[in-house]
Amino acid sequence: MGIKDKALAFSRKFKLDSHHAIERFGVFFGIFAVTGAIVISASGASAYQAERDSLSQTALYTSDFKTSKTNLDGTVDGVYTNESGNRALVMMHFSPTAQISYNAADYRAFLLGSDTSLNSEPVSTSGIKGSFYAFGSTGYVGVLLNADRPFDRQVLNLTVRANAELTTPGAEQVQSSGKLAGDETFSKYDQWRVFFNPGASGVQKIAALDALAFDPAQAYYEVALKEKESEARDALDQKLVEMRTNLTQIQSYTSDLQTTKIDGLFLRPPTVPVSIATDKITGVSAAEAKDGVSTLALRTKHVVPGGFGLNWRAGNVYDGYLDALVPAGQSYAQFFTKKRDEGSAPTSQQISDMQWILSDGTSLTRDYQSSDVTMRPLMNIMNNLSQAYQNYSRNKSQYESDLSLDLLRLDASLRDVQSNSTIRDDKDFLTTLTTRH
Repeated sequence: MGIKDKALAFSRKFKLDSHHAIERFGVFFGIFAVTGAIVISASGASAYQAERDSLSQTALYTSDFKTSKTNLDGTVDGVYTNESGNRALVMMHFSPTAQISYNAADYRAFLLGSDTSLNSEPVSTSGIKGSFYAFGSTGYVGVLLNADRPFDRQVLNLTVRANAELTTPGAEQVQSSGKLAGDETFSKYDQWRVFFNPGASGVQKIAALDALAFDPAQAYYEVALKEKESEARDALDQKLVEMRTNLTQIQSYTSDLQTTKIDGLFLRPPTVPVSIATDKITGVSAAEAKDGVSTLALRTKHVVPGGFGLNWRAGNVYDGYLDALVPAGQSYAQFFTKKRDEGSAPTSQQISDMQWILSDGTSLTRDYQSSDVTMRPLMNIMNNLSQAYQNYSRNKSQYESDLSLDLLRLDASLRDVQSNSTIRDDKDFLTTLTTRH
C-alpha cells in the first residue's frame, strides 16, 4: 500500500475525510484546546518563576524619589545588610544644598510589605525596630532596621515623613505629588516612599552593620565616600605618571642642549625656578609593578602656594589626613581658609622669564629673531624644554592643590558626620503593618 492509500485509510478510520466534517472539526478543536492549555500553563509557570527570581535577587526597586509637598529630589544609594541578614540600612541623600532638616527628630517612618507588583501586604519578618539617622549636614539620611531574625525575601514599602517643612510648596506640587503617590497622606504630609527587599541575594553587605554598635561615620564612609576616595587616589596616581613623563622630557631636552650646535654655539642650561629644580618622582607605576600596586611618589622641597604636602598613600579618608596637616591650635576650617588665601604659584611666570644664554654669552631670545632660520634648531630645543617645564609646573600645581584637596574634602565631610550626626530611635519612630486589617 502506498503512502497516499495509507493516508486515506487513516482519514476514514478516524473520520477525518470529507464525509465527516463535524467529527473532523471536533478533533482539531480538541487539539487546539489542549495545545492552548499547555502554552498558557507554561506561560503562567514562566511568569511565576520570573517573579520568584526577581523576589530572590532584586534588592532595590526605587532609585530616586521626590518629596510629596516640597518637591525635593532625592536618590536612594542602596540597601545594605550585615552578614547575618537581620540588620538593614536604607541609605538616601538629597543635594547638600537642599533645604531639609538635619535633625533626625523631625522624621518618622511607616513600613508595609508589598508584592512584586508593589501592592501593599503585611510585613512577614517579625520584630522589626527602626531608627533614623541624619548624617551631619551632608544631605545623607538613612533608616536602620533591626529584626529578630534574617529578613524574609519580601518587598518592603518604606514611607518616610518629614514633620518639618523647610521649603514652601506650591499648590500644584501638593496636588500632583499626592495623586502620584496613591495615598491621601502624601498630600497632607511631606513624605517619600522607597521600595526595597533586604532579604534578596543581591543585597550588598557592609562592615558597619556587623559592628556591635552602629557607627554612622563608618556607614557613611563605606556607602558615600569609599568609591569617591578610590577615584581621587586614582587621579593623584595618574597625575604622578604625567609628572614623571614631564621630568623625563626635561632630562632629555636638557641633554640636547649639549649636543645641538650652530657654528659651535650651543645653549647653556637655564636657571630653573627653585620650587621645582630638585623635584623627583620615585617608585613604579601600577603597570610596571609585579603586584600591580603603584608606589609612585613626589619628592619635593617646595609645596605650591595653596597646595598640600599630602602623603596620601600612607593613609585613608576614614583614618583621616587632616590631623597630620593642620597646625596645632588651628581648626581644619581655618587651615583651609589660610590655604585659599595663599594665592597662586609664581613658578609659571618664572619659567617664562628664564634666560636662554648661548655659549658665547649672547641671549637667544634678545639677540636673535625667532624667524632666524639658522638658529631654528636651538629655538626648537628652547621651546621644547620651556614647554616641558611649564607642563610639569602645571601638573605639580594640580597634584598638590586641586587633586589633593579633592581627597581632603572627603576627610572634612566625614568629620562633619562624626561631629554632627543625629539619631531618632524611640519606639514611635517606626510604625509597621504586620497583620491584615
